[in-house]
Amino acid sequence: MKKIINIAVILAATSIFAEVSVFDAGNINTDNPYGLTENEKVLLNNKKKVDRLDQNIGTMQSDVSLVQENIEGVKSLLDSINQRILAIETRVNELENGLNSQKATTAKDITNLKSLIKANQTKQNEDVKKITTALSELTSLIDSKHPKDTSQKSNLESKDKKIDTDNQKSQHLKQLDNMAGADLLAMADKAYKAKEYLKASECFTVLISKNYKPAYSNFMLGEIEYFNKNYKNAVPYYQKSVAISQKGNYMPKLLYHTAISFDKIGDIKSANKFYKALKQAYPDSAEAKAAPDRK
Repeated sequence: MKKIINIAVILAATSIFAEVSVFDAGNINTDNPYGLTENEKVLLNNKKKVDRLDQNIGTMQSDVSLVQENIEGVKSLLDSINQRILAIETRVNELENGLNSQKATTAKDITNLKSLIKANQTKQNEDVKKITTALSELTSLIDSKHPKDTSQKSNLESKDKKIDTDNQKSQHLKQLDNMAGADLLAMADKAYKAKEYLKASECFTVLISKNYKPAYSNFMLGEIEYFNKNYKNAVPYYQKSVAISQKGNYMPKLLYHTAISFDKIGDIKSANKFYKALKQAYPDSAEAKAAPDRK
């Protein structure tokens, strides 16, 4: 009985396999085709090639997509770079335009400055000419008013002789004479500011004998006489100061105090000439503005 069952199973399986073979023979779409004719073999080979091409195309499409993504990234980067380049070019153009504008402005400023310098030089030359003329007239005026200057001149000569001759100097004057000019000048100015006029007068007199700042020292001796209200004695010192130099920054004050001194001694005509010369030579000075307008 058992043998009969086994034989039946084998026969059934054989029958099934026989049916499969009948339907799949010559089918090129199965995984393992068999029973192919020559044409079917050619078709199978072509089919395999087409399948490989499909796989390759799929891979290529994937690669193309990746390349396209990379290209888009590069394009984005290039766009960013181009924007930066455009911004830089714009900035460069702005700087060039600004530089050109600045050059034009600078050139204009330089031209204006040159014109201003030239105008100032012209005015300065005119002022110097006026000052020289005015001071020349004043020197002549002082000489005509004090041709001999006997009393003041004798006093100065007497002082000079005492300073020049060691045997006749006082101990105090010897000490002053031994001092350096700069130190002695500082002492003289300090004494003058402290209204120690006698001490200041001695120092300035020694400075004159040493030929150290003689124009300024004569002016200061005139100032000492002026503030002591010795107006007649002040004028000769002012005269000597002007004769030595006319470049001191104290010139406006010298002319102003000379004019006032003439006023004080009753020489109104001479005073008026000095006021006029002061206003012509130093019109912007405080002394010129304070001086009266006289003809």
